[in-house]
Amino acid sequence: MITLYNLPTKTIPGIMITWQTRYALNLKNLPFQVVDIEALTKKISTAPTSTKPDGVSPFYTIPIIQDDSTGAVISDSIIIMVYLDETYPSSGPVLIPTRTKALQLALSSAVIDAFTPFQPFFSHSITKKMNDAMAAYFMRVKLGGVAKVDAPEGKERAKMWANMKESLGKMNKWFEGSESDFVMGNEPSFADT
Repeated sequence: MITLYNLPTKTIPGIMITWQTRYALNLKNLPFQVVDIEALTKKISTAPTSTKPDGVSPFYTIPIIQDDSTGAVISDSIIIMVYLDETYPSSGPVLIPTRTKALQLALSSAVIDAFTPFQPFFSHSITKKMNDAMAAYFMRVKLGGVAKVDAPEGKERAKMWANMKESLGKMNKWFEGSESDFVMGNEPSFADT
């Protein structure tokens, strides 16, 4: 059984950042369970994904999976995808086809950039789904210490939606004339998650 660690939320399927890994596990047809991450990262020996702003202290983020079959504990979406392909090559599609990792990462980065104008909308929605302690942590650590997250309104909201529409229009042009439903052809890959 594979365990996907997620932040504690009031609703399912949890925080969006873990959806990519959830989709990958589903694409690979691998059974998994979801467990809240609170205080478990160190207990299961998860490697930090980066360091805190002090440049020294370890910083732990999700997604994280723990695979009971191998004992492996892996964090970070791309590293998880590589692990799933290497460990379960015959289960579901190859998520990162040979010699496409740079392309997959570039496209993933471009998609994240395209969705950046939506951050005020996401932040408002995400904090509403988190339990109170996690929402306070998110606002303190990820949003620079704000006390409250409000969705944009009025002219600001209209301007943000216009920027988002422009970003999504650019992304749509990448796929115009595509002969398949997926980035790499007939099978989904990391870029599709």
